[in-house]
Amino acid sequence: MPEAVRPQLSLRFEWRLARRRPAIEVVRHTLRPGGGLATLDALVATPPEPKGVLVYFPGFNTPLGPWETAKCQYLADATSMHVVLSEIPGMSRYGHPIPKAVRSDMLRRRPGPWAELTLAYIAAALEAGGVAETEHMQALGYSTGCSLAAAALPALAGWGPIEGLNLVEPVAISRRNLASLHAHNLADFGRMPVALATNLGHDWVMSAYRGQWREPNVKYSASDLLAIATVLASEELGRRMDEVELARCALARGSRSSLCRRRDFEAVDASLAAHGVPGPTITVDGLGHQLWHSFPALTQLIDAMLGEG
Repeated sequence: MPEAVRPQLSLRFEWRLARRRPAIEVVRHTLRPGGGLATLDALVATPPEPKGVLVYFPGFNTPLGPWETAKCQYLADATSMHVVLSEIPGMSRYGHPIPKAVRSDMLRRRPGPWAELTLAYIAAALEAGGVAETEHMQALGYSTGCSLAAAALPALAGWGPIEGLNLVEPVAISRRNLASLHAHNLADFGRMPVALATNLGHDWVMSAYRGQWREPNVKYSASDLLAIATVLASEELGRRMDEVELARCALARGSRSSLCRRRDFEAVDASLAAHGVPGPTITVDGLGHQLWHSFPALTQLIDAMLGEG
């Protein structure tokens, strides 16, 4: 197999927004799928002339409110695709735990059943939103969501061809103990004020951010937190990338990130190239793991990863 050429892009941070806020409808659905599954919320964004589905797997501790709604609008506008995401099982406003059998697999560093559970909610969200066309599909993950996106690919491919996988700040590409994972998380969390400061001067962004604080936060148990941390402290995502067939894969990290370490990120990039998988590898200068909370950075990154160019 010939080695793929993967462009190495460096995004210099700019204070401007790449485009105005798109006027795209985003509907929140409360999902009660039945079959013993707990209640979760989901968002479905619908552009004027949708051309497929982008399944978006959010990061750790992500409530679905104005903040994620705005991100869905940008994603839908950049791709002309329906954008669908659900709360992460075990981490929702309702506080329902991860099923015991799924948690046991996660503690063995096997996220596949957790991803399949997430897809059950994604399927319910597509039905609730009246989305039937899955001939064109892409997947996007941020942080924890990268592990879910990669683990979901085999099942997701059964819905339709996966045209692209897009991973922003993948964490589970480094083997480390839980103490190191916690230390790296604290280091990156300390960079959050820098990321949030980039939103100043954009009134609608700050309005969405303030509105998010009025939303219920997600809840999770100590046992579910341990299971999720165990998945993130493994190299499972990197190994899985060697096993799945991909038409295209875009990677992105912040230059100052501690949770997505440069050497491990570069190893994933090299493996994709060796397996003939094209797609850009992007570094966002000056920001760390929390770059997904900077709307100026996020809009540039969405265009670089998912735009038509």
